Order: sequence, then C-alpha cells, then structure tokens
Amino acid sequence: MKFFLLHLFTIFCFGNITFADEPENFLITSNQASIIGQRLNDYENGKLDLQYFGEKAGIDVWRELIGYYLLHTNNISTKAKLPVARCYAQFHLIAQATELGEEYVNVYSNDWRGWRLLGYCYDITDSPDKAILAYSNSARLGPKLGYEQLAGCAMRNNRWDVVKNIVPQLLALKKAGEMPKEDRFSLITILIGYSLKTDREDIFIETLEGENVSEIAENDSIRQDITTGCGVFQGPEIDKIRKELELATRGSLGSTATNTLPP
Repeated sequence: MKFFLLHLFTIFCFGNITFADEPENFLITSNQASIIGQRLNDYENGKLDLQYFGEKAGIDVWRELIGYYLLHTNNISTKAKLPVARCYAQFHLIAQATELGEEYVNVYSNDWRGWRLLGYCYDITDSPDKAILAYSNSARLGPKLGYEQLAGCAMRNNRWDVVKNIVPQLLALKKAGEMPKEDRFSLITILIGYSLKTDREDIFIETLEGENVSEIAENDSIRQDITTGCGVFQGPEIDKIRKELELATRGSLGSTATNTLPP
C-alpha cells in the first residue's frame, strides 16, 4: 500500500488547547485518508454526528481530518468544512478555522454551530464586534446556553449594553438549572457582575435566589463578588444573603483548620 510521508510532530499543551503549526504535521497515510474520507461521507449523509469529530475524538482524528482536507482542499464540500474548521480550532490554528467557518456560515447561515465556532475565533483574536454578532446568532438559533457564551464575551469586552438586553434570558437559563456546574458558576459571575456594574440590587438578589450560597461560595471569584454585593446593597434580603455567606465562610475555615490530610 502506498503511503504518504508521515512525520512525527511536536505539540505543546496549555490547558485544554493543543497547538501545532506546520502543514507537514498533518500528513497522513493513504489508508488514513480513505477512512477519513468515508467518515466525512457518512457525516454528510447524516450517518455520523458532528460530535464524532468533536472534543472526545482526540488528537489523532483531528490531525487526520486536517490532513485529509489538505489533500482535498479544492473538492471538499461546504458541509464538511465545519468539522475541519473545528479541528483547526482544536490545534489553535485560528486563521484557518475562521476562514473555513466563514465559508460554512455563508451557506449554512441557520446553523448555530458554525456561528458558535466563529464567535470563539473572533473572541480570541480580539474582534469583539464580530464575536458578539456571531455569538448572538448562535444563541438565537441554538441551545439557550449560547446566551451565557454571548454574555461572557460581552462582559470581557465591557459591552454591558449587550448583557442588559439578554438579562431575562440569562436569569431564565440559570433558573432552569440544566447546565454543567462550571457554566452555571460562569453565569452567576456574569449576572452578579452586571448587577454591581449597573447598581441593580434586584438582579443581585434574583441571581442568588434559590442558590445554595455554601456551594457557590466555594468559587473564590463568586464569594468575593457576593461579599462586594453585600457591602454595596442593603436591606433584609441582603442581610439574609450576608448571613448565609458568613456561615459558609466559617464552615470552610473550620473544615480547613481540622484537615490533617496532605493536600
């Protein structure tokens, strides 16, 4: 069997992001190209979900898919460009991911997944207006969790006007409780930050309504934000939150003081 030249490649991992920057790092064998080609064909015909090429696929699948694209750049379908773009983003090759993502949404403009990818790409390349527009489209067309991503982007770029317009959706998302803990904490941080920025005591209270203060106070940033809010706002409901925070803090300190196990 004929083989394309296969190079060892070096990767550098920072958190969950993997970096690689040379085309030869993505050279694949003819057998790998055949397999990936079949998988893309299955994806285009609805037999495979986009998640097949997603985060759980791993470095080998991402690399092989990019390698296949480099061999078939001129005849790959527009639909197939989305999984390729996502793989480029996994390797932090944002220029390539952005180009393919833009080509994809130009045709599939109602697919929130393409817009979410572009929101990510624009956000980390310091194009806030484009990022906010892309995340807005993603939130409008896709799962409601997209509003948390939109709000996070807006907050990082000091676009509180954007956050203001989607506060009802953010509060509804938080109350629904159907999101991973990390995303819920991020959402609480955004809402408390907005309440402090705009002097909205009602938003501060509504954000913490129904929350277990002891649980969310485990997050240092949230605990500090609640402490700040309790110093800025006044009233019986704020006093209740303050007491819950004090109890949570005491419990944390007590637990730390009696812990004799190594960290």
